[in-house]
Amino acid sequence: MVTDNELNPVLGIDLGTTFSSIARWDGRGPRVYQTKTGPETLQSVVYYNPQTQEILVGDLAYHRGLVNPENMAFGVKRYMDDAHQNLLLGGQNFSPIELSSLILKRLYNDVTEKFPKGRFGSRGTVVTIPYYFKAHQCENTRKAAENADINCIGILQEPIAASLSYAWQLVQNYPDRQGAEKILVFDLGGGTFDLTLFELIQTKEKLFFEVLATGGDDRLGGMDFDECLVQLLLEKSELSLEQLPEIERRKSRLKLLERAIEAKITLSATKETPVSVFDVIPGQHIDTKVTRPEFENLIQVYLNKIEGIIEKLWATANISPSDVDRVILAGGSSRIPCMKTLLWDLIGEDKVYGNANPLLCVAEGAAMYAAYLDDREVFGRELEIRTRTCHALGVATMGGKFEVIIPANLKTPCQRKKLFTTSVDNVTDVNINVYQGSAALVKDNTLIGTLSIAGLPQRIRDELDIWVTFKVSEEQSLSVLIEVAGMRHTGVFTFT
Repeated sequence: MVTDNELNPVLGIDLGTTFSSIARWDGRGPRVYQTKTGPETLQSVVYYNPQTQEILVGDLAYHRGLVNPENMAFGVKRYMDDAHQNLLLGGQNFSPIELSSLILKRLYNDVTEKFPKGRFGSRGTVVTIPYYFKAHQCENTRKAAENADINCIGILQEPIAASLSYAWQLVQNYPDRQGAEKILVFDLGGGTFDLTLFELIQTKEKLFFEVLATGGDDRLGGMDFDECLVQLLLEKSELSLEQLPEIERRKSRLKLLERAIEAKITLSATKETPVSVFDVIPGQHIDTKVTRPEFENLIQVYLNKIEGIIEKLWATANISPSDVDRVILAGGSSRIPCMKTLLWDLIGEDKVYGNANPLLCVAEGAAMYAAYLDDREVFGRELEIRTRTCHALGVATMGGKFEVIIPANLKTPCQRKKLFTTSVDNVTDVNINVYQGSAALVKDNTLIGTLSIAGLPQRIRDELDIWVTFKVSEEQSLSVLIEVAGMRHTGVFTFT
């Protein structure tokens, strides 16, 4: 049976902080869809009208939000670490999962509506996440896809998706090439920063990816640079928004933000740009200019942070910058000239790869991975991806301390086992709280689950052996096995 790839394709979705996109595998390669309004990317913005209960997603939502900012949500991806947080739009509460689901649904419906009703249906969709996401953030993304009625067959880390897009270009251009290279994916989007070092081995039979080291910050991205520009515009004009009522202040901030984003984009192509904002405060306007050196000085603190993350990566992987063969840029903010200059200085200008589209390569790679999950023979060669743990995994111990069982940057699949005991006499039940993170205290890490065992034989302190085994699979799920007094208890936590 021949599958109609146009009507029943596999899809890849890049669910971004500021922009999102969707692509399909058409049998020959990945193809990014245009949205209903024309561009290949959709603004990750949701608007709720309390009068009509209408929900808008995308460019129109953003422009409506400029008038009624209290009805708009953007940067939702930054809230995916707390699924229970309520974001208020027009007096209505929405969770980050619900808002992400609305963005995913809009992307999918934009494709569905290109065909006669009832004719289109995806065989399966892969949704991407930052590599630096923790377990609960990955699970919240999966739930958002389920809520959008998307047949989610996989969650894929964005740097891996970008690398797949690059590898496919290699296969197309050099089908008989055999060799290995180290690839650094520099993924700087609107809200998150991911840095991932791979080794790619290409043979006629296989594409083999092995993650060598990861780093990043899920609170660093273009939104932070925009805020710097907003503050600069206010300072240059000697204005303050603090005296305005809340709604008026939000309207003024969004006016400024819109011009700040335009200025940031323009400064990637020119040395300076004029910035005018009419009635930023009733009767007061901004009419100034911003230069590229001013902008770069504003974001220097973030540049320093990014450079520190890169330097830490070399230490983690135990390599030098000269060992890197290729740098792949992903995410819109990776196109900022000073970001490229930073990479040129650290690694070499000739190594920064410019053929991939930073805005689209993640969606393209996700579509490729969906195609591979759907049909393992689709590329004419085997695809193997070996990952590493991005964050340490462990349990809470006495005094609120974090006891690491599986450290960060360990090759997967992996398994580690540790012996624990009780700190008080005659314990009859135990709760094993599983955490993910890097801090010494559990309160500064992320709780990803709890396993409980009751009915234990009473023993004095330190005499009850509690064996805890952590096992991380190739698919990045954590299995926990607790063995105590002949009793066994297991739990599974999924990261992707």
